[in-house]
Amino acid sequence: MSPLFLVGLLVLLIFIALSTYRTNQILKVWTPEENLLLSIPENIARLAFIAVSIGLGFLSGESFRTLGWAPPDPLGDIVIGVAVGALLPALLYFPSQWVEKHRPEWYSAVVIKSIRPRSPREWPWVVITLLPVALMEELLFRSLLLGAFAPYVNIVYFVIGVSVFFGLLHLPQGEWGVVGVILVSLVFSSLFLWRESLLVVVIAHWVMNVMQLALDDWSRRRALEQ
Repeated sequence: MSPLFLVGLLVLLIFIALSTYRTNQILKVWTPEENLLLSIPENIARLAFIAVSIGLGFLSGESFRTLGWAPPDPLGDIVIGVAVGALLPALLYFPSQWVEKHRPEWYSAVVIKSIRPRSPREWPWVVITLLPVALMEELLFRSLLLGAFAPYVNIVYFVIGVSVFFGLLHLPQGEWGVVGVILVSLVFSSLFLWRESLLVVVIAHWVMNVMQLALDDWSRRRALEQ
């Protein structure tokens, strides 16, 4: 494994950890005027992050198969990704509703408030921009971390460690936010290793995020009608 890859990955992890944590803290005291998903600078930054991650993948010296870039069954990955992405928000919906009602201090909806569509015209653009968000996170936490390191580590402990690390980045969203992210990360990591495919987790992540926004919109509409 290339030393340049290791250094670049470490820098990238530190950067994403600091920026994610700091962004969540800022959102607790500041409401952006525009949807963050539709911000041009934010989207340019995401595309740059994706490009750097792909570059690191080439530097790693690992095969495309190991990194999940050559899925053996793309059609099956799409079907499974859609199914898992739709199922996860449904499974987490009722526990989240219980937390919101009985333990509101366990969760802060700062992130979803900053990315939910503010008008019907925003919906298509939000759905589209959620795709590079999913690709960005899965490239780092599944492809570059799990894929590149899987041949060299105890994969069970490594998956748990990566998932806990990813969950702790969302600490400003509250205890339930951390737990939810850890559980989802464990599912996505298992899915990536099972299918040996980045495609399946990107699709699952994308569909999950869209479904979360759809459920959030449905819940708010139902609350207004009551």
